[in-house]
Amino acid sequence: MGDKFHMGRQRAGHRRWLWIGGSAVAVLAVAVGTVGVVGVREATADPGTGMLRLAHLSPNTPAVDMYATGSTLPLTKVASDVSYRAVSPYLTEPAGTYRIQGRTAGAPASSPPLFDVAVDLPAGSAQTATFVDIGPNGATQAQVLDDETAPAAAGSGALRIVQAAAEVGPLDVEASDPSGHDADIPLARTLFYGSATPYATVAAHPWSLRLTTRSGKESTLQVPVTSTSVASLVVTRGADGDLAAQVVPDAASAAGVPSPAPGAPPVAAPPAPRTAESSAAPVAPGSQAPQPPSAQAAPETSTPPAPKAPSPPDGGIGAGLGGTSREDLGVFAAGGIWDTIESWFGAGSEADPGAPFAVRMPLAIATAPPAGGPHPTSLDIPAIGLDVGNPIDLRIDYRGALQVPTDYTQVGWFTSSAVPGDPGSSVMVGHVDDRNGPAVFGRLDDLKPGDTIEVGRSDGGTARFGVDSVETFGKDNLPTERVYGPTTTPSLRLMTCGGPFDQATLNYRDNIVVFATPR
Repeated sequence: MGDKFHMGRQRAGHRRWLWIGGSAVAVLAVAVGTVGVVGVREATADPGTGMLRLAHLSPNTPAVDMYATGSTLPLTKVASDVSYRAVSPYLTEPAGTYRIQGRTAGAPASSPPLFDVAVDLPAGSAQTATFVDIGPNGATQAQVLDDETAPAAAGSGALRIVQAAAEVGPLDVEASDPSGHDADIPLARTLFYGSATPYATVAAHPWSLRLTTRSGKESTLQVPVTSTSVASLVVTRGADGDLAAQVVPDAASAAGVPSPAPGAPPVAAPPAPRTAESSAAPVAPGSQAPQPPSAQAAPETSTPPAPKAPSPPDGGIGAGLGGTSREDLGVFAAGGIWDTIESWFGAGSEADPGAPFAVRMPLAIATAPPAGGPHPTSLDIPAIGLDVGNPIDLRIDYRGALQVPTDYTQVGWFTSSAVPGDPGSSVMVGHVDDRNGPAVFGRLDDLKPGDTIEVGRSDGGTARFGVDSVETFGKDNLPTERVYGPTTTPSLRLMTCGGPFDQATLNYRDNIVVFATPR
């Protein structure tokens, strides 16, 4: 492959195939490549770790052996004889920067790699490093796809489409309910090779998926979606050139949801998506969802009570990689974080991992019906020069922790918290830094009481807040009630990392929380 492999610059156990929630899936003329896994730890719920897997989606690239190396991982063969259409199991490692290398299948580890790319892995995240032929002149390019780490709501599953079928034209995917109970759902429209859709929420029952391309190819398959499952439908080309497909469990399903500790109360299922009627009175985390009088059961009936909102996230968040400047860190002495980084990757640029970074896989515009009700659309904090749009949705992941954005330029909104401007606590999260320096919330601790914060809403309104306090807490001592607890008036909490950087865990020890109320 050599010069043919093109890299862009952008940040950022056991074999298991063709399953959603443990149910077998009928596949289309597919011959999945066998992946031999070597020296890989199974996905775990350990804090401070991330999950990374590899997907060979380049029909022009021969079989390769995949290697990974990073802060605590020596050069390790993580998958052998990986050919087109193969997806490896997850590798679980401490948060940090990792290099992914590919060598001709069977070649010794000492041979020059055919390609060499870097990937940032934040704590609590899960990513798929893919290889697709969309670089200049059809060159093979590395792309990173963010995988969902939070289980879907009870009674539903989450499914996305990854278009890995080259030279068949744009792809359409429509899901229909064989029983006729649910309406058809357009999962993908005009999805080009080398891109994916956002996750769509579908009811937990068998679905029939119809795949069509603009070049005239068409196929169908049955997908039995199970409750809380999260998966990707990877569409490729078969050996005969026709469409092939496989359903691969993503992080939330592949890792499994940990059982509650002995004696701990059960965690309630996530609430149903907001509707126009329900959005006016959001339910704060941990509180009882009110029932309208017409929905309340008579004393003599056995109607179950309304479901509770999910429990608040456990502990603090991991939202930084220790990439603040030397001057800010004040670590010139031997053993400082920069000496550690240089020992991983060798001398040279202080933040240079020794390989170009993989780009993000493009996401198509969502075609599945979005959840009803308003949501935040922007965050503007003039005092620190912050003005960002399109906050991403965050939920509680498979470890019980609050997710954080994997893109260091993005802000996320905890969807089980209040919509900014509605009564209740609204929680928004961003990274303090990446490897190279400050990220989107890099100046959050510069805020002072009285500074203004404006949050745009999808209903056209703007929620305006003033800072009350900026406080720092150890991640194990985060005041859960103050951050996530119910309030009778609108309130906003902005969270990121802070305090000393722990070189052993590659994570900050504290969280910075901005408390704000309407102005």
